[in-house]
Amino acid sequence: MIRRLGSLLIMLFLTACASTSGKVESDFYLLSLDLQGGTSDVIAIGVLDARPYVVSGEKPAKYIGQFQLSMGDPYDAFTKSKRPMAHVFADKLPALLGEQFPQLKTVYLDAGMSKQQSVVKLLETGASKVILITLKEWKSLTKIDTSLWFDVQIETFNSDKQLLAYKRVQGRDTFGGATVAGPITNAKRTLPHAYRQKMQAVFSDSLVMASVSSEKAIPIAAQPVDDDSEPSVVTLKPQECTVELVLYWKNAGMADQEILSKCNSIQKPEKSEK
Repeated sequence: MIRRLGSLLIMLFLTACASTSGKVESDFYLLSLDLQGGTSDVIAIGVLDARPYVVSGEKPAKYIGQFQLSMGDPYDAFTKSKRPMAHVFADKLPALLGEQFPQLKTVYLDAGMSKQQSVVKLLETGASKVILITLKEWKSLTKIDTSLWFDVQIETFNSDKQLLAYKRVQGRDTFGGATVAGPITNAKRTLPHAYRQKMQAVFSDSLVMASVSSEKAIPIAAQPVDDDSEPSVVTLKPQECTVELVLYWKNAGMADQEILSKCNSIQKPEKSEK
């Protein structure tokens, strides 16, 4: 009896595995990001797939990672819709950012586009500022557990294609397997939330949020974006800062010493006439 039951459970597990067809895209609802700041201005955003094995053509743009069962070799996993992974990720951004950026415009970027091409395409929407999210790595491997290798960079630019801010997170996460549901079901549950977690990490950077929220964001690179060289850091002379700007930087989480380095004096607010 026990042997029959064990055989039945194995058959059910293998049937479930076979029915996945390497699809790990999930329709789980993702909560909006918890952020400080935002703007009602039009902001364009895009996700650029810069994974080297996708750019080279070794893997298709729909590639997410691999499954490896206890029996057999690993096999590739793709998005459920068979659309490019970066496009699927871009579709999630309005729900994640809509509260802070009600006029967010999503732009689909082709894998392998240069940074300059991507920024130009984003600016074609007419937005005054753009957000470029670059996936240098994003790959999962599901065995008993699910591991995720990630390298995500966010950059913001003004209409002159000058870099305003950037943030990069990279590493490897491991998510425990689900004993009852199985590792594949667990991967479908955890990976979408891992994406939300990484977006929270890059957008929570105070300078990133300040760069797209403030009308007076100061570029940190003098020249327009250039693929062939590192952006040169702008040496800015301290300026006369308004109280409003200082308070904004303060609320965005900027350290007091950094604020002081940007301001040679504080502009006194004009007295209103009685």
